[in-house]
Amino acid sequence: MSFVQRLLDQSRLPLTVRQFWKYAFCYWAIFAIITLGQLFVLWLLRQATMMRLHELFIWLLDGLFWWSVTPLVLYASLKIPIVFKNRQRSLLRAVCYHLLIVTFCNIFVNTFHYLITNPIMFMIIGKSIPIESYFYSFFVSYTASFGQYMLLVVGFNKVSYIYRYQVLKQQHFEAELHNEQLRGQLANAQLQSLKMQLNPHFLFNTLHSVVSLMIKNDIRKATQMITTLSDLLRAVLVNQKSDFIPFHEELKLTQQYLAIQQIRFQDRLRVEYHIDPETETTSVPQLILQPLVENSFTHGISELTTNALIRISSRIQGDFLQIDVFDNGIGVKQRKASAGTGLGLKNTLARLQQAYGENAGLIFSHPAQGGTLVTLTFQCRPNPKIQIADEAFLPDHR
Repeated sequence: MSFVQRLLDQSRLPLTVRQFWKYAFCYWAIFAIITLGQLFVLWLLRQATMMRLHELFIWLLDGLFWWSVTPLVLYASLKIPIVFKNRQRSLLRAVCYHLLIVTFCNIFVNTFHYLITNPIMFMIIGKSIPIESYFYSFFVSYTASFGQYMLLVVGFNKVSYIYRYQVLKQQHFEAELHNEQLRGQLANAQLQSLKMQLNPHFLFNTLHSVVSLMIKNDIRKATQMITTLSDLLRAVLVNQKSDFIPFHEELKLTQQYLAIQQIRFQDRLRVEYHIDPETETTSVPQLILQPLVENSFTHGISELTTNALIRISSRIQGDFLQIDVFDNGIGVKQRKASAGTGLGLKNTLARLQQAYGENAGLIFSHPAQGGTLVTLTFQCRPNPKIQIADEAFLPDHR
């Protein structure tokens, strides 16, 4: 890889080597033409004669020299950048370094003319330029060459900074996008893992009920429960790859679970639904409602011998979906008698936190008339960042 190509890669300029030399030629050509005009006017005023060919030749060599050293000038600008936001001492030091470089370049080009160009010119036209003229040329052209040099350095620093900033910004954006994709993949994997934990948990509890019925020799109810269970599992498998489903589908799964419990409780259980139609199309995590209903049976109404009630209601409040599950079970009376939090509720809490972050709530309360009310809220908007609100309200037995 050529030096110029490495320079372009380092500065992030979107140029080819050929374009680089083309633009460098244009830059120096502008100043060369201006200088030529100044020299032309100067000769007319002082000598009343046109510029001679050997003087045009020297002017051309000067322009070619600065054009050829452009990569070195730009390399120096990258290594010693002119940054105005730095401390004044650092800026002054950088300017001094570049001043030394310009001085060296001017000494070099005048020495080249004196040692190489001058003898060649003497051989061709029989005249040479005295050394005093080179000293005069050095001091006269020094200010102009320094201005041209610094303009190139500062301009290149600015343009290079802009392009490098854009590249870094794009890289940062791509890195953030990649990290967001990884976070999304991780979240989906964790949600899927939690859901896979929940399915065996629910299956185990239901099969335990089937075994209880068979021990009681109630084969008809056990058979009916297994049949209803198979329908429920089939519905779950249909959406096994979906972490979120419409609320009306989640409600169907819960109704199938309740149908299994109806077999156990028969006339002792009454289920009421107060579902706002507006909530039915809202996306919810699959099997997010069933553990709450199951909890009502396990720690609420399982000991009731009559008039067991479960009420499920839903409504939209602003940007949030609110789901209430009420049971008229033991409620606060047996709060201290129960040990720990069941796997189903722990799983529900973890899934809510994983899926929504800080804008969700799972709150247990005990109405004055008795029983337990579980209130689940989370944001309706797509891709929410939700959380479990007030986990401290979670009773030990729930």
